[in-house]
Amino acid sequence: MRTVHPTNAIAIALGHHVRVGVEDNLWGPRYEPMTSVQQIEWCVDVARKLGRDVATADEARALYKLGVVYDSVEETLRELGMPPNRQPGQRGRPIRK
Repeated sequence: MRTVHPTNAIAIALGHHVRVGVEDNLWGPRYEPMTSVQQIEWCVDVARKLGRDVATADEARALYKLGVVYDSVEETLRELGMPPNRQPGQRGRPIRK
């Protein structure tokens, strides 16, 4: 739990996405209790200080593909940019074509 805030700050500085919530961490950088809303506010503040954009709720939903449903496992893997599952009898690592 002590590394969540420094790790998030580094990730924000590097341009990565971060997430927060009391399921990950209950404490602030100075070991005070923080709610999920306070953690979000902390990350937004850090992002703004570092000159990083913050996604809106709609942009975050689109990034995480919330509400998107696929017809099959293979379609899901393809749409997420992952290699397909092995076919029966196939050995080795699948390569995306």
